[in-house]
Amino acid sequence: MFIKLRQLLRRGRGQEGAAAVEFALCLLPLLLIVAGVVDFGESWYMASVIATASREGARYATRYQTNPATGARLIPNALNPTTQDYVLTAAGYNLTSLLPDTAAPTVVLDGAGLTTGTVGASVGVRVTAQKYWLFLNNLIPGLTNPQVLASKTTMACE
Repeated sequence: MFIKLRQLLRRGRGQEGAAAVEFALCLLPLLLIVAGVVDFGESWYMASVIATASREGARYATRYQTNPATGARLIPNALNPTTQDYVLTAAGYNLTSLLPDTAAPTVVLDGAGLTTGTVGASVGVRVTAQKYWLFLNNLIPGLTNPQVLASKTTMACE
């Protein structure tokens, strides 16, 4: 009788499903971490693309939008696009293809160099885009609105 009781107790201590239960318990936190890494990685990538676009736009505006001989501003045409078109379209940096469709990038110019084109006058290029969180806005309340990513570069006309 004592031996049969011992055999019944051993049967209750089986380890057959322990690994599956442990995996199921660890899977949810692991998926949350991976989703966070993907979201923040996309945000970091978008910030890098926007910073590069503002630098490229400022370089283009200060160098290629001014006639180096006279200092006068060049008239935009097919061969000489505006700075906004240069940054956004395939003719130049092509920002719209590097960002997600929901980003809606904008390019805003300011500075005295925009009108005068004289050497040393500054031109500022500000690029903004909207970052919609892929996973985190469903998990964290208050992230339903997009985050606005922005970068501004100011350079002097050459």
